[in-house]
Amino acid sequence: MRVRLLLALATIPLVTACTGGSSSEPVKTPEAGTGKDTTTDAPAGARVAANSPLAGKDERFGTVRAFAGDDPGKTVAIPGKRAWTVGPGESWTISLYEFVRADGTKNVFKGPAGEPDFAIPGAYTFPATPARGLAKGALVLVPVEGSTTCGRVLAASEAEIKVAFLFDTKRTEQAFQPDQVLPLDGKLAFAAPVAYKQQPDSKGWTLGTLVYTDGTTAWLQGATRVPAAQVKPLDVVRAYKAGDKVFAVPAESDAFVAATVTKVEGDGLQYEIKTPDGATKLADVCAVTPPF
Repeated sequence: MRVRLLLALATIPLVTACTGGSSSEPVKTPEAGTGKDTTTDAPAGARVAANSPLAGKDERFGTVRAFAGDDPGKTVAIPGKRAWTVGPGESWTISLYEFVRADGTKNVFKGPAGEPDFAIPGAYTFPATPARGLAKGALVLVPVEGSTTCGRVLAASEAEIKVAFLFDTKRTEQAFQPDQVLPLDGKLAFAAPVAYKQQPDSKGWTLGTLVYTDGTTAWLQGATRVPAAQVKPLDVVRAYKAGDKVFAVPAESDAFVAATVTKVEGDGLQYEIKTPDGATKLADVCAVTPPF
């Protein structure tokens, strides 16, 4: 099982993309529109699906795949050689990519092996700066196979940061360079684990990952756009213990339920929880927060 904070895919119909918007309904943004595969002369592995957020060709970027969804119009400078960004792909998956250049409000990144470079609105990118002063046990995001996952710091130095995380349910340890680690502080920021309501009058909350918010609208990983008032950050900084009452997302789910922590598992990478029906389940560390 991979950590599910990276899966914020809402089961709603696709609609035409637009910038901002006041609708309270969640909107799938990048797949919308009339993108076409304009890379038919490229190798098969480099072609872009017609419904991809990178579908369509922007002449400013030549052969670079251009994002076809919302662009909030924010310029974000990338001072280093790489940055955190969404894409390329159809679900806005966040990972770490090599920065190529800036062009207006978009940033261009080197594509995965065998694929062309891609351009993403600056609002959906974040500079990869060296993480400093991380204490043992600090919660961070690290890149894993084109995505990210939550982990806990085991040791940190000026040269590297050793992190423990779960990959396919297996506890894994790996050393990362300081700029390959993104600290989490429990605030609404790029890549923050969040809970969001798919509708303003909904009683349920869904697990998501914030990509960007302008205070009015929030864009979430998984190509979902909702009013910012329907998004809450998770208090992932707090260390929970047995007996704590929490809201948590059990494994293989994306919906929060009221639960009680019964045990800390895997050096704090997971919590064993008991749900109202008496079932005992596991919840990832980035999917637990105090009751709303």
